[in-house]
Amino acid sequence: MDLVAQFPSAKAKRPTPESFAQSTVSLAGISHPGIEVKEPSRIIWNVTLPEKAMLNVSLGLLEKGWTMDGDGVQFRIGISTGGRYDELVSLVVDPFHNPSDRGWHDLTLDLSEYSGENVDVIFNTNSSLPPNDNRNGDFPVWGAPRIIVQ
Repeated sequence: MDLVAQFPSAKAKRPTPESFAQSTVSLAGISHPGIEVKEPSRIIWNVTLPEKAMLNVSLGLLEKGWTMDGDGVQFRIGISTGGRYDELVSLVVDPFHNPSDRGWHDLTLDLSEYSGENVDVIFNTNSSLPPNDNRNGDFPVWGAPRIIVQ
């Protein structure tokens, strides 16, 4: 399931649908279809997960932000089901202070414990770590998010 292609039918796009843009994004010479984010945000897809489901996603900041003094962006991914929220990953990407963050961070997350369940897959971005709200250089992008079967 290609979540970029499913983006128009996402259950929620917060704070507004205009906070996002679908495009092909190139970071350090590697291109992915992506969802660019213009401010702290949340995207929710409601899906029924197949057996042995995995979530593949790449995350990063647009190259125009790499040399802008800031404090990075916190990316969080979680699953909500049956009134419970499970955070699967929380990662701060800060290419200004960490040159190793200048490119895609490729993640593969095992969703098999939710096999057969109808769940909300939730992507969040925040300005670095709360309580800070330094948005300088914050140009996050979700690259090629997709649910696959192992």
